[in-house]
Amino acid sequence: MLASMSGGDSNARDQERVKVEAFVKVSNTDGDHEYVFRTRDLSISGLFLYTRVAHIYPFKVGSTLALELYDYDEFLVCTVVVVRVVESGSAEADRYPTGFGVRITQCDDINRGRLQTMIDRVKAAGELY
Repeated sequence: MLASMSGGDSNARDQERVKVEAFVKVSNTDGDHEYVFRTRDLSISGLFLYTRVAHIYPFKVGSTLALELYDYDEFLVCTVVVVRVVESGSAEADRYPTGFGVRITQCDDINRGRLQTMIDRVKAAGELY
């Protein structure tokens, strides 16, 4: 699904998304606390992270985080910023898990290549979101 950010849909994206369940570690940019999440979906520009204990993370819209995304025996690292939070009890939480969406803000060529390889593999399996 290719979606435009201008459509007014809070779930719209500017890049094609794929369904991915992967292990993710994030930390504040100061690195003092590390948190573990799963992905719901991802694209070349961002991903959605969730956990069953969503209320414990201290992130809000605008938080900058260091992210490690694990894919089988490889992983990629990048810097992301929180762009939206799905709180329990919200209308969106009725359809999706609580968690938060992040936009990738810094990712070197090697890590971007790893991300694209992951997306291509998932697309080949037919797992578009």
